[in-house]
Amino acid sequence: MQWPDEAKETIMAGRGRAADAARVHGQPAGSRRTTDTAIAGQPSREVRIIPFEMASAGDASGVRDALRALPLARVLQLAVVAKVEGTATLNDASRELASACIGVELRRAGGEALAARTLEILSVGCEGVITPGGWLFASLRPDARAKAASLRGEAGAEGLAIGQARSAPVAMRDRAGPHHVQAAERAVRAAMREAGLDSKSVSFVLIKSPVLMPGTTVTLDAAQRRHVGSTGASRGAAALGAAIALGEIPRGPIDASRLCAEGSLHGSRTLSFSGTETECCEAVVIGHRPGGDPRWRASTTVLRDLLDSAALSTLAGDPGSLHAVFFKAGIAAGGRLRGARTTVLSSELPADKQLRAAASGVVGAVLGTTRAFISGGAEHQAAPGACLAAVIRAV
Repeated sequence: MQWPDEAKETIMAGRGRAADAARVHGQPAGSRRTTDTAIAGQPSREVRIIPFEMASAGDASGVRDALRALPLARVLQLAVVAKVEGTATLNDASRELASACIGVELRRAGGEALAARTLEILSVGCEGVITPGGWLFASLRPDARAKAASLRGEAGAEGLAIGQARSAPVAMRDRAGPHHVQAAERAVRAAMREAGLDSKSVSFVLIKSPVLMPGTTVTLDAAQRRHVGSTGASRGAAALGAAIALGEIPRGPIDASRLCAEGSLHGSRTLSFSGTETECCEAVVIGHRPGGDPRWRASTTVLRDLLDSAALSTLAGDPGSLHAVFFKAGIAAGGRLRGARTTVLSSELPADKQLRAAASGVVGAVLGTTRAFISGGAEHQAAPGACLAAVIRAV
């Protein structure tokens, strides 16, 4: 795997992004109080969602082209959300390479100021018929024409709003435990505040979460030791924190013994991803409010299982209007699907890889596209065996 020189420099200098990860627009995430009501008088925002493809993990040319299509002076926040090809193992550097190359393009386009306003959610694994790539989600100050339309009432309808935030770094000793859950909750609440959304106005959440890595020298309790190296525990902790922030489950201590053990403890509007490259919980919240961009509409649904094509088809509506597709694939603890045995959890192939490949076929057949963000492992994101799907349509 060849790393461009500028990407190497980005890795060396910038783990600076992790060092500054607790900051959102220069302030610590979660430092300001967040209520569970929409923030009154939120300003109008324009949202642009620009797709791009990747020829390899180190190819950021699509991001470069997407950045060129943006009026960068008006960009308030930017999120890069993408599927990256790679082995998706704990020691796979594909995500780090992609992040470094994307960082180079961000700094070329807008310097450190743009990089500081950007959050990345990169997920490795494009098995099946998943096209590597993703979308730039940009929240912009409206231009003069949009402001004038707003004053005339033409832009006053409810529309899409996006917010993003990072938690403070989650120490290794705190991962896969209650502090990890709380960090995710704080990140989601901060992102909701940035978007001007209350919990009921949120359509879905995308959240990235750190992993309790093997080889750690910190002291862990017995329940935590069970989660060492577990990407599922990382996803589950973040999903539980998001569900608390959204009011889907009650706030209360969730220790490591309950993580990935209590299937009844789950939300239904969060897609959670683990990452070895992050030390924080990083959240993107998408919903609707007055003053949002009325050109977009987001929707979410729970599929009762991986074969629930009817629910996916209903969610999609007119496939021609789909602009972004997200899918979380899960399977019951015993690996059975509609009463029949499968080897998803018992073969030599990792379950996440099998779930991504299978889900890509379902999504491709129902929606007619390979451009979808498909991830395996729905721990605490839906009921055991269920799946979660979200779409953004152009309207």
